[in-house]
Amino acid sequence: MLRILSPISRVFWKAFIYARWLFHSFGKKAMEAGERIPDFTLRDLYGQPVTLSHAFPKKAVVLWLTNLCSSCEERIGLLQRVYEEKRDRLEIIAISTLGDDRDTPERILRTHRIDFPLLLDPEDWVGRILEFEHPENACPLYNLLILDQSGRVRLKSHLSAISDAKFLDAVRSIVAVS
Repeated sequence: MLRILSPISRVFWKAFIYARWLFHSFGKKAMEAGERIPDFTLRDLYGQPVTLSHAFPKKAVVLWLTNLCSSCEERIGLLQRVYEEKRDRLEIIAISTLGDDRDTPERILRTHRIDFPLLLDPEDWVGRILEFEHPENACPLYNLLILDQSGRVRLKSHLSAISDAKFLDAVRSIVAVS
């Protein structure tokens, strides 16, 4: 018989997993502002390869690593609007860290009508390279990187935690340089 967890129990387990993740990550050096991001190639939902370095030096890049959780999904409209306005100088790349789940990324593409690349990273290769460790089935604490045209990190945040104004200011500052 399936037992439903009480609200207190759910909060306890979320806190336990988060604490375990924080202690596990303590002392590890994740990608920081000013550092150049390593290059990578991943495939989109249609099997087409997308290589990060192909955007540089023509464009700046917003890189979003996500498990497409509901709080991040609510912000996709902001990403799409910015992409539509600045696509000549800015590339936005979303990376799904949902393992073999293709249904959720496909639903996101249909529902939000995004035209920026949504890549599949079933092994969370990019997250590991950047040392953005996170609990299984959760977004990394930092899942949003804004990169200048040289591939250096200019801002690191979580998509659901950054204000629209701060995000837009960061994008304007890197796009204005082009």
